[in-house]
Amino acid sequence: MDITKKIVKNIFSLFAGNLISAILTLILSIYIARYLGDVLFGRYSFVVAFVALFSYLLDLGYETLIVRDVAREKSKASFYINNIISLRVVLSVIIFIIIILLSNILNFPDNVKLLIYLFGISQILISLANVFLVTFRAFEKMEYEAGINIFTNIFRCSLGLLVLFLGYGLIGISLVFLYSAIVEFIISFLTCEKKFVRTKSLFNLNFFKKTIKTALPIFAVGIFALIYVKIDTIMLAFMIGEAVVGWYNAAYNLILAFSPVPYLFMTALLPFMAYTYVKSRDILKNVYEKSFKLLFVFGLPITLGIFLLADKFIIIFYGENYLNSVTALRILSWDILLKFLYLCIWFVLISADKQKILAIITGGGAFLNIILNLFLIPKFSLVGAAIATIITETFILLSYLYLTIKNHLKIPIKKIIVKPSIACVLMAFFIITFKNLNIFILIIISIIIYFGIFFILKGFKKEEITLIKRLIKR
Repeated sequence: MDITKKIVKNIFSLFAGNLISAILTLILSIYIARYLGDVLFGRYSFVVAFVALFSYLLDLGYETLIVRDVAREKSKASFYINNIISLRVVLSVIIFIIIILLSNILNFPDNVKLLIYLFGISQILISLANVFLVTFRAFEKMEYEAGINIFTNIFRCSLGLLVLFLGYGLIGISLVFLYSAIVEFIISFLTCEKKFVRTKSLFNLNFFKKTIKTALPIFAVGIFALIYVKIDTIMLAFMIGEAVVGWYNAAYNLILAFSPVPYLFMTALLPFMAYTYVKSRDILKNVYEKSFKLLFVFGLPITLGIFLLADKFIIIFYGENYLNSVTALRILSWDILLKFLYLCIWFVLISADKQKILAIITGGGAFLNIILNLFLIPKFSLVGAAIATIITETFILLSYLYLTIKNHLKIPIKKIIVKPSIACVLMAFFIITFKNLNIFILIIISIIIYFGIFFILKGFKKEEITLIKRLIKR
């Protein structure tokens, strides 16, 4: 299989698997919000955000390191996987003890503590499973990850909906997440054991001494990014209340449903980019330019469409009880485009071994986000949290762009954005004029208008059209 076919296969596998998974996750989240109401949905969102901040400490940057380093040299796989699994088991015990202690120090109600413990165990199991899943990426066999994700999410969504319909509430939902995490861990472990790497207890201090300096900056980028994605939920819970947290996360969950798109697209390219950085900087720059263009072309109309139709989306998905989410959704819609672009650049810079400066920039973004939330949440509530998110991610994007220029990876951004922007303006004019149309008809016609005008303007080059056709044929 040539390189292009391999990349197309991996992109398709990740997209197919995670598109289905994202849809199922969003469906379950919407029904949780509808069945539990804004207060209990706010409690659920707080618990998930609280646990996420601690569970990410299990990574330490080694997941990305597995993909990058094992992709460059497959013989490292067993040594990497077994050391990292051993480390993660030890860290899991420590992190869970910290979660228990902090939950008691903060004097959370008993029902909230139980939810935190159950979701904490779920996240630990998912974290262990992720080591095996990224191994599939390193070997560029992403169809295994896709299959496991699809099966796990079908199981979680089906059981979750059943639990909601039967009226088992938050405890029932937390047990669903625990059971699905157990299933994901078992299947991932058995697949990795049979197809790629046999696991064994291995803890080599020299390995960690050699890799920790590289892994920690990658980890720092991830934890800082997680802070400015999740800290607003936690701060809203402490400063305003659970109902507002529910309104905010109803909006934010619709936006986060699109996050896997740039992440998975660039993940599929990471092994190739890591290899080309060593062999040819020009090829890396070319991949970066085409990736940036594709993500901008698809990210801009999604962003603008949600911005203009936010009220309709909230009513369709959550009902009139969540109309307080509309303004926050309009603001957060721009998070889609920002995330599409800065994740593209992040992966390019990771492949170029720029993780240390990325950590500094993302840390600055996390600090900025906390400061903005402290000032904006008391005055503007969930709207303030949304504004803080957009300002933070704009800072991140501009900083990353500056870093690419500084490292001789500049691409013609002005040239890239002109034609999609023209097409989007005309699409927006249609949406505003015919906003009272049935929303599904409105969306379909808007897509036709946008891509029709874009192709009339010859927005894609011949080789880009060929690549897209190959993706569709897969």
